[in-house]
Amino acid sequence: MRHTHVDIREGIGHLAPRNCAEEVNLSSRGVAQAKRIGEAFRDHGIVVGEVLNSPYCRCVDTGRLAFGRATSVQYLKPPGVVSEDQAKLNQDRVVQEILKHQDRSNLVIITHDLNIANVVLEDTVPMGEFIVVQPNGVDFEVIGKIRMGD
Repeated sequence: MRHTHVDIREGIGHLAPRNCAEEVNLSSRGVAQAKRIGEAFRDHGIVVGEVLNSPYCRCVDTGRLAFGRATSVQYLKPPGVVSEDQAKLNQDRVVQEILKHQDRSNLVIITHDLNIANVVLEDTVPMGEFIVVQPNGVDFEVIGKIRMGD
């Protein structure tokens, strides 16, 4: 999943751990989107297990607002803020996390458009959109997209 709506501004890639005032954060629209996502999951009985997210505040907040929890992992940082080699290692790690998920609950990964595009080969992933994948042994298949209306 890509984090919910933010107002794009200069410095969007700036990461200030534990100082969200210096980062680009969710807009009021993004806060509402995240809450609606959580409500929709609960209303439809979709069981959510682990929620992994980029350490950027907008991803942490999306997870907490939607699912009540968020576990920040460094390998979900966007490619532009790490070296090319690290970005490739991070991408491989995401694929491995997807493939090793065996629980009946759903794994939710909240990150950035470039991360998603690099893993599932999607050109543009709007804010708040889910790409639903199904592991199938050594790879995974994209089985759908979920877009929350505004």
